[in-house]
Amino acid sequence: MNQPLPFAGIRVIEFAHFWSVPYGTMYLASQGADVIKVESVQRPDVWRANHTAPILGDRWMDRGLLWQATNLDKRDITLDASNDQGRALLKQLCEGADIFIENYASHVVEKQGLGYEDLKAINPGIIMVRAPSFGNEGPWKSYVGWGDVFEQVSGFATVTGYPDSRPQTPGGYMDPIVAMHLTTAIIAALEYRDRTGEGQLIEVPQSEVGMAMAGAILIADQFGYPPERPGNRAPGYAPQGVYRTGDAEKTYIALSIRDDQEWQSLIAMVGMPTLDAFAASGLKERHEHHDEIDAIILAWTLAHPANDLLSRLQSAGIPASRLLKPVDYNIEPQLVDREYYQELDHPLSGPRLFPTFPMHFSYEATRKVHSRPAPTLGQHNEEILRGELGVTEAKYADLIASNVIGTEPLQS
Repeated sequence: MNQPLPFAGIRVIEFAHFWSVPYGTMYLASQGADVIKVESVQRPDVWRANHTAPILGDRWMDRGLLWQATNLDKRDITLDASNDQGRALLKQLCEGADIFIENYASHVVEKQGLGYEDLKAINPGIIMVRAPSFGNEGPWKSYVGWGDVFEQVSGFATVTGYPDSRPQTPGGYMDPIVAMHLTTAIIAALEYRDRTGEGQLIEVPQSEVGMAMAGAILIADQFGYPPERPGNRAPGYAPQGVYRTGDAEKTYIALSIRDDQEWQSLIAMVGMPTLDAFAASGLKERHEHHDEIDAIILAWTLAHPANDLLSRLQSAGIPASRLLKPVDYNIEPQLVDREYYQELDHPLSGPRLFPTFPMHFSYEATRKVHSRPAPTLGQHNEEILRGELGVTEAKYADLIASNVIGTEPLQS
């Protein structure tokens, strides 16, 4: 007997772009929610162009695997919300929706008549989620930004990089964290509505998510420990680093020594007299001589293949890992054994492996998390606008002719 997924019956209107919000709504879609992504031929989701280009061939904007991997399990329509007809159809769609989510610059949706009060007037139980850059109030409300900006303003970049270098951007760290924060907020709002019958407005400023995650940096600074850029090192562990191995290809292994017992185990394993000089060193002394210790460890790792090093270190209880390259992911035995990847057949790019979510439920219905590949631009226009909203054939043709809807971007 087929059991319903947890969010079956929940309809989400995703009026959003880039990575953070779409990744969060994809989780809802994977668990049964009907997520309708709303784009426009005037302005498709710019994430479609990330790490892709017209060289991918016909309809390249639908072929980008990063975009696909962020929009699995969804339906897609195009509507020009700046047009009266498009806006009216979007509002009609919201009448039967549970959630409306957007991540545009502050007050964009108000200008289009899609603010919370506008939607609440036609659907009192709707939950509206907003994920602006810096919040919809305050002196920074008109600022725009994305992941790299939030990583800078949150303080993450301050502690990323090497001591003698400038701050570094972690590289897309913020977006999936924002996604999980807003998804958690949505689940809480749905629970609240189940109890009270009331919808609500949720605001998740993406910069504030970064600041919340970087809270330890702020606390340390308040206690007189200004943040530093540690490179691959860490205050509480030494030695810790990433070391080249003896494999023909450039392969690296990471290891971290947490206490004196692990330190003695590593000394015995390395078996180099030069390391014996530091045998009695505690954490403080190991930090002071980290460069010398690193050089000795590197000479050892260069003499052995990564898999051998990994086996020996892990057998001794020392945290260690071989650095995986993307090409290794789908053949890594650990991931294969856990069925981490799921093959989906896209109508344009064909069968591809996509990551599942890193949550494993015992509930049978949730085990294969993705049900369909990412949609093409406007793929479900007719299904939703004509089949569900009742747009007539003549009106539908007029919407296409006036570029209110479509399946090809006006500029490519």
